[in-house]
Amino acid sequence: MISFGEIVMNSFIRLVGQARITGKLWEDAHFILADMPLKVRETEKILPWGIKLTDPPLATLFIADYHKTGFTIPYRESAVLIHVKTPLGTGVHCCWMPVDDDTALIYGRELLGYQKKIAVIEYEETPEETRASVTRRGVTMLSMEGKRGAPQKDPDPVFDIKTFNIGGMGQMFAFNLVWLIRPIEVIHESYEADVSVTLNESEVDPLTSFIEPEVVSGRIAVTDILGSYYMFPVGFAGVKWLSNTFAMRVR
Repeated sequence: MISFGEIVMNSFIRLVGQARITGKLWEDAHFILADMPLKVRETEKILPWGIKLTDPPLATLFIADYHKTGFTIPYRESAVLIHVKTPLGTGVHCCWMPVDDDTALIYGRELLGYQKKIAVIEYEETPEETRASVTRRGVTMLSMEGKRGAPQKDPDPVFDIKTFNIGGMGQMFAFNLVWLIRPIEVIHESYEADVSVTLNESEVDPLTSFIEPEVVSGRIAVTDILGSYYMFPVGFAGVKWLSNTFAMRVR
């Protein structure tokens, strides 16, 4: 009989194999992004042991339109990436990631530890501006609007950064592995942008509880994501983390 671990590993191997065949997992991915300050005490509650906030405490919020993928139909996605520091270096921790495609949810959540759940995501763009929003259970908890500015000659990465995710392969619900992943990307376009963000209260997506309302900086970008440099476990998250993140993870 094939074990659950073998099923998960075989699925991961197929996903990586697909990236090698197509050369890209995500192609022509369009993003609107904003860096926003965090409420330290509330954010610390949703971080696992050993992962600390950077100084200043920031999160990158984005909404993305994936025009072409190597494993499912085109879909849309959003995320909150908390900037963190760890004994293994600085990076980001993804604490929230709604999508509008169930295949993307399964791969991202069950294999890679991204905190995904289904939402209605709108994304509209012109050469001058981008408008996008995320709605779950009747609440539009995140809206972003950005006016495109000057091109960035040496842009910061969107995904090509150490990412510390929880769950994924080997997850046991109450005790979960912390995985270190670093995606491979190619940035084709990146622009400074005047981005405005609206956050609304939601019981099951409590972004307003730990994200401050002002925007530090914004941008609009187009990338390809080719795969990952590496993925390996670096720690554990326990019952306390699960309790503090339950709403964002499973409701």
